[in-house]
Amino acid sequence: MIKLLIFYLAQVAQLVEQATENRCVGGSIPPLGTTNKSKTILNLISLISFSFLVLSCNKNSDYFPDKEGARWDYKILIDSDYTGSIKEKRISVTNVAAIKHEKGIKFSKLYSNGNLFTFFKDKKNENISRVAAFLTFDEGFDEPVKKEISPSIRFKINKWKSKNQLYITKGFQPPLRGFKPTSVFDMEYSIISSNVQIKVEAGIFKNCAYIKGKGETEFIADTRSGAIKVKINTQEWICPGIGLVKEERIESTNASAFGTQKYHKELIDYNI
Repeated sequence: MIKLLIFYLAQVAQLVEQATENRCVGGSIPPLGTTNKSKTILNLISLISFSFLVLSCNKNSDYFPDKEGARWDYKILIDSDYTGSIKEKRISVTNVAAIKHEKGIKFSKLYSNGNLFTFFKDKKNENISRVAAFLTFDEGFDEPVKKEISPSIRFKINKWKSKNQLYITKGFQPPLRGFKPTSVFDMEYSIISSNVQIKVEAGIFKNCAYIKGKGETEFIADTRSGAIKVKINTQEWICPGIGLVKEERIESTNASAFGTQKYHKELIDYNI
C-alpha cells in the first residue's frame, strides 16, 4: 500500500509539472517500479491520468479562443522616427458572441474603440477567416473584409499569403502632413517556430507559435515626386489557449516626409 501511494503521488507530481511548465510534453520524473499485486490498479490510475492530460491538452491547444465573454487587454505603443516620440494607449477585446454551425464556429470580437470583427473557424478545412467587420472610423478597409487569417488553426501549414494594407504610415511634413496612403498588397507569413516561450506583462507563456510576415508596396503622395516604396515587417506570438500575446509591425519608407513607423502590441491582462 505504501509503494502504491508513493507511485500515485509521483504520477500526480509529474502531471503538475507537465501542466505548469510544458503542457503535453512528458515530465522529467521517471515511472516507479510496480509489483504484480498492484499492477491492475496502477494501470487504471495511469489510464485516468493520461486521459485527463489529453483532455486538458486538447482544450488548451486552440490558438484562436472563441469562448463568449473571453477578454484580452493590450498595451499599444506607436513609435515614429520622424517625431522621435512614442504614443501609448490601451485597448480591450471581448468575445461578444459565439455561434456553432455544422461546419464550424462563428464568433465576434468587440474592441473598446467600437470596432467589431467576426471570424469563422472551419472545422472541416481547419482554417480561420475574417467574414465581417464593422468599423467606427470613416476610412474603412482597403484590404478585403473577407479574408483568410490562417490556413491552419493549429499552424500545421508553415507558409501562406494574405491580403494586407498599410496601417500606421502617414505624412509628417507639409503639404503631406496627416496624409494616410492607401495600398493593398500580399503579406507573406512564415512560422519560425511552434514552440517558443515569451514573457509579457500578462505573464510567461510557452508552446507559442512565432510568426514573421513581410510585404512590399508603394503609393503616390505627390505626382511630382513619384512613387514612395514601403517595406512591411511583422512579428506575432500566438499562444495555445490564449491567442495573440504580442505583435510588432514596422512600416518603413524611403521618404523623409513619412519615415518609419513602429507598432507594438502586448497582452497585459486577460480573462478566458
